[in-house]
Amino acid sequence: AVSWFSPGSFSKRPPLATSVKNVCCAGDWVRMGSREHGAKGLCQERALVSGYEAANELASRGVLNGNRRMKQRLEIRDDEPAYTMGVRASSVIQGALDRL
Repeated sequence: AVSWFSPGSFSKRPPLATSVKNVCCAGDWVRMGSREHGAKGLCQERALVSGYEAANELASRGVLNGNRRMKQRLEIRDDEPAYTMGVRASSVIQGALDRL
C-alpha cells in the first residue's frame, strides 16, 4: 500500500487511539502520541509497532473478549556509529549545498 502523506504532514495524520471504544488506527501513517517509538517516518517497522500498540490500547479498553494481555515492545538500540557518521556527513553536505 502507498501512503499519501507528504513531508510536514505529521500533525494531520490520524491518531492511534480514537474516541470509539472498539476502534484504533494502525499503520506507519498514524500518530501514536505517548506511544511514539522510533522513527516518525513511513516504514514497515513503524507499521508493526503501531499494530502492537493499537492491540494494547484495545486490550486496555477491555474490548478483546476479555483478553487484556499486553504486547511488550523492545527498546530501541542506539544507532550504529557508521550510520551516525553518515547522518552527520549528509547534514554538513546539505548545509553547504543550501548556501549555494
